[in-house]
Amino acid sequence: MYHVPTAAVVSSPDAAPLEGGTGETGSAPRAATLHGPLAALRLIATSDLHASLMPYDYCANRPNLNLGLGAVSQQIAEARGEAQNCLLFDNGDFLQGSPIADYAANARRRRAHPVITAFNTLGYDAITLGNHEFDYGLRFLSQVLTDAQFPVVSANVATRLGKSPARDETLVPPFTILRRQIIDRAGRAHLIRVGVIGFAPPQIEEWDRDTPDGRVQTRDILAAARAWLPRLRARGADIIVALAHTGIGALDPDTGTENAATALAALPEVDAVIAGHSHQVFPGPDFPASAAVDPVAGRLAGKPAVMPGHSASHVGIIDLDLERCRSGSRRWRVVGASTRIGRRSTGPASATPALHQALAPDHRAALAWSRRRLGTTPTALHTQFATIAPCAALDLIAEAKAMHVRAALAGTGWEGLPLLSAAAPFRAGGRGGPLNYTDIPAGPLRMRNLSDLYPFPNTIVTLLLTGSELATWLERAATVFCQIAPGSTDTPLLAPEVPAFLFETIPQLSYAIDLSQPARFDAQGRLVNAETRRIVGLCHGDRPVRAEDEYLLVTNSHRAGRARLQDPEADLPVVFTDGARVQAVIAAHVQRKGPVAASPRRNWHFLPMPGTTVSFAAGDGAAAHLDDVADFRPIRLARDGAGFTHYRLHL
Repeated sequence: MYHVPTAAVVSSPDAAPLEGGTGETGSAPRAATLHGPLAALRLIATSDLHASLMPYDYCANRPNLNLGLGAVSQQIAEARGEAQNCLLFDNGDFLQGSPIADYAANARRRRAHPVITAFNTLGYDAITLGNHEFDYGLRFLSQVLTDAQFPVVSANVATRLGKSPARDETLVPPFTILRRQIIDRAGRAHLIRVGVIGFAPPQIEEWDRDTPDGRVQTRDILAAARAWLPRLRARGADIIVALAHTGIGALDPDTGTENAATALAALPEVDAVIAGHSHQVFPGPDFPASAAVDPVAGRLAGKPAVMPGHSASHVGIIDLDLERCRSGSRRWRVVGASTRIGRRSTGPASATPALHQALAPDHRAALAWSRRRLGTTPTALHTQFATIAPCAALDLIAEAKAMHVRAALAGTGWEGLPLLSAAAPFRAGGRGGPLNYTDIPAGPLRMRNLSDLYPFPNTIVTLLLTGSELATWLERAATVFCQIAPGSTDTPLLAPEVPAFLFETIPQLSYAIDLSQPARFDAQGRLVNAETRRIVGLCHGDRPVRAEDEYLLVTNSHRAGRARLQDPEADLPVVFTDGARVQAVIAAHVQRKGPVAASPRRNWHFLPMPGTTVSFAAGDGAAAHLDDVADFRPIRLARDGAGFTHYRLHL
């Protein structure tokens, strides 16, 4: 059962609008007058599954009964059993993120994609697309969706933009209307028409710009919503549910915002919102209360909303109280609601028998694929301390990318420019929890280790950057750190609002990071402190990097797109891209080289701050690698409620 108490939400703004009729906050909703039979409709939702399906950790090669959709499939069944009228949704980012997804994308197979098999088996009613559905390319996505036995909707992702959002040629239908029989509280059957509309971050257009087999175009979420929602209502939708693969942001956001769930909820046609993308939990303490956000009751702009974590960590539940309408085209309206978040059971939870049986062939095939041996490493490859010290795992990624591009550019006019390569610790704790670290022991390297080391199917992209742009690149990476006052004690080192995977290092450069300075950029990459610099002493070899110098930087398709979004005025020419996936490039490098990885290059460090200590949250595996950070004289402090172990580090 679910462990978080229900938080009541009284009287939807659809039945009794807030003062002014805008759905904005500031006044309590008026009580509704009931005119017809009452019924209840339960909405059950998952989001950001990232292909976490079976109770098995492929990267660690061991069962984990608290992992994946299988671990919550029983809870989904129980939630359905508690309510007479239910709908089950997924909010996107389901296609990528685990070795079973990598296997499905790389193997020749005739079966449906394992995630689609899971959705079909559990009887999902509708889903929307997230940004990671596009990671393997449009051709692959289109093929995967042909096996879906449920509607797939997205209103702001198009193959061609028209003169207005309503004239776009959307990749999948913008919305659907689910016609269902609903049983009222007196036991009588009625028809209800539930409109479901989907949205994805508009940044997809730039993030996947370098995908070789086709590009999509996107609309601002709110612009698309304002165009399509009236049409959805006009076509007979009684209730409208927004599957919003977008974070919880401002009530009045900038055009093109990545986090539009709050503003979307404020639109009058929307009755309930399922949010996602940011891997957070709502309702819950992840979000501060504001006029538009009630993290206790689970309301955005007065409407019931949930955000159910990631990787099947939670299930979102919205219970709608419905009243039969006596006039107008709508048959039902919302007169009350409650929201809650169901957390995975603390004890082992087996997948439902039907799901286990349906996924068994894919699971066996993924196991065989993941255990293929590629080479060996004499050095442990881990990311336990990748954000605070040079890291052999990141050096391997950077080296493989650089060698791939160096071979491709041999004999071209670009051969003479210095070639650099950036690498990021994609698994470095944070919202992923204390097990979210790469930790590969010395010895054999297998396919499953590559999924652990580099979990995304990004492609190789090489940019031409000036020395000034290189410094900016590293300044944005240094945003993950808090400002540390000299002489302070145990200040948290990592900024909680900045994901650790935004950190990057460039092993071919040497530099120091001055933590006494405020971050030059914020978590979104926007310039906030133009007068400050954290990156000091930047050198290539024994030569200082000058602002006008030119370098080739090997990065990936997503980072290149992010850089263009963060600085639209910058000229970041693409010198080389061949569509090769970084994971495949690393695999080829390991197979070609034999033993890989040595001790990490000590190419960067924090400027010393005598008499100053910071606290650093680490995973369980960190204790085995404390020698890597011996210079910080680490002292174990305590273990927090989330399972992280905190260490005192001396700067």
